[in-house]
Amino acid sequence: MMLLALDTTAAVATAALFRDSALIAEREADAGKKHAETALPLIEALLEENGVSIDQIDQFAVDIGPGSFTGVRIGVSLINALAFASGKGVVPVDSLETLARSVAETSHPVCAMIDARNGNAYAALYQVSETKIEPCAVEIATFIATLPADTIFVGDANVEEKTYPRARFVGMIALAKPETALPEVEPMYLRPSQAERTKQTSVKEA
Repeated sequence: MMLLALDTTAAVATAALFRDSALIAEREADAGKKHAETALPLIEALLEENGVSIDQIDQFAVDIGPGSFTGVRIGVSLINALAFASGKGVVPVDSLETLARSVAETSHPVCAMIDARNGNAYAALYQVSETKIEPCAVEIATFIATLPADTIFVGDANVEEKTYPRARFVGMIALAKPETALPEVEPMYLRPSQAERTKQTSVKEA
C-alpha cells in the first residue's frame, strides 16, 4: 500500500511517502514561504523524486490540527481534494499525537504542547500509546500543575528544545489505523481564531 502524508500545521510544511509500513522519503517545503504556495508543489516534488504518480497512492493522511489556523485549513483542504479526485480515503491524525509519537518509547507520561500564545497552549497527555488527556486548549501554568512530576514534555511550549509535527509521524500513526480513513476529514481547531475571538468580544461590548 502506498500512503501519502502531509503536515502543514507548523511553520514549515512536510510531506512523506510510505510503501507498506516503510518510509520511502520525507520532504520539507522551503522555509519562509506560505503554505498556500508550497503545499502542492511539495507533494508534486516528493512524488516525482520517487517515481510515483498520484494515481498510485492508496490512502492519504493529514495532520488536522491543532496548530496554525491557516496551515491546518490549507493542509486539510488540499488532501481532501486529492482524495476526492482519486476516490481514496483520508486518515485524520492530530498534531499532539504526532508530537508524542516523536518521543522514544517510554513508560513516563508524555505531554504534547503546542504554543497558542498569551500563556495558552493546545495540549494532550499520553502514556504507553494510551491517551490520558484528550487534546484540549489550556492555560499552560495551570495545566502543568496537574501533571505527574515525571512527565516528559514535547512540542514548542514549556520546553527548551522545541519540536514540531512532521509528516513522517503523521504517516506512521495513520498506517497503524487504516480503518479510520474517511472520504473527507475536518480540521481540529480546539478554539476560535483570533479574528473570531475579536469579533465575539466586539459583539459582547456592543
